[in-house]
Amino acid sequence: MTTTFALATPSYRGDLERCRLLCASIDRFVTGQAVHYLLVEDRDVALFRDLEGPRRRILPESQLLPPWLRPSPDPLSFGKRRIWTGLGAIARGVPPLRGWHAQQLRKFAVARAAGEDVILFADSDMLFVRPFDLSSLERSGAIRLYRKPDAIAADMAEHRQWCENAAALLGLDKPTCPSHDYINNLVSWRRAHVLSLLAEIERRSGRDWVSAIARHRQFSEYLIYGCYVERVLGLEAAGHWPDARELCKVYWIDADAEGFDRLRSFEDVLEPWQVAVGVQSFIGQPMDQIRTLFERQASA
Repeated sequence: MTTTFALATPSYRGDLERCRLLCASIDRFVTGQAVHYLLVEDRDVALFRDLEGPRRRILPESQLLPPWLRPSPDPLSFGKRRIWTGLGAIARGVPPLRGWHAQQLRKFAVARAAGEDVILFADSDMLFVRPFDLSSLERSGAIRLYRKPDAIAADMAEHRQWCENAAALLGLDKPTCPSHDYINNLVSWRRAHVLSLLAEIERRSGRDWVSAIARHRQFSEYLIYGCYVERVLGLEAAGHWPDARELCKVYWIDADAEGFDRLRSFEDVLEPWQVAVGVQSFIGQPMDQIRTLFERQASA
C-alpha cells in the first residue's frame, strides 16, 4: 500500500502573516502531501479562511478538543492573552492552560480528524525554502523520526520534567539522563501510533486523554510520542527510522539572529539536508525582510 502524507500547522491570529508565508512556501516548494491542515481557535477561522484551497483545510479547535476546554481572555493580562479552562476543566483537575499547551493538544487530536498515514508538523513561524517531497521521509517502509541521542542533560530542568511526565503517562520507569530528545521543527508521526498512544494513556489513567496529559502543565507532545514509539513499541516495530539531523534552520534567540539583517540568501546558512527556515517572532526580525528573502529564494 502507498503511504499517504499530510502537513499540519497549529496557528493563531498573531501568526497569521507568518502562516500565510508558510502556506505560500508549501505551495511553491512542497510536494507529496494529500492535504495541509491548519489547526486554529474557532474565533480565528474567518481570519484564516482565505488560505483554504483544494489541498488546504482549516480545522477549528472545537472539532479537535472537548467542549469542557475552551479559551477565554485572561483577566490577569487585561484580555491580551488567552487561557484554556472552564468548570469542566477544573472539575477534571486541569489547571488553566496557555496557547502553547492548546497547540500541543491539537497536534494529538488531528490524528482523529485526519485520514492520512503520516502527519508532518510545520510550525507557522517557519517556511520552506528548498524543494521537499514528503515521500523522502520514508525509507524501506519506515518513517523518519527526529531523535537526538542523549541530548537532554540532568541540568535541563524543564526538559527533564517533560521526560518524567511522559514516562509516567505511559507507566514507564523514570528516565535517566542523558535522555533522547525528540523536539524539533518538521517532526513526523504515524497517525495510527498517535491513536494507539491516546488509547494507552486513557487505559492507564482511567480518564480521557486530554485531561490525563493536561493535568500536568509541564508536558511535551514530541517527547510523549517519541517515548511511546521508542520505549513502548520499539522504533523498528513502530516503523520509524531515527534521524538527528535538523531539517529546519531555526533562528531561536537574539544571538542566533546576529547577521540576519545582512543575509543575502538562505542558501548562505543552510546545511545540505535542510529544506526550511524558522524565524521565531520574538527575536524581532521584520516580516518584510523574511518575505524578501523568501521571494528571492522562490524565484531562483
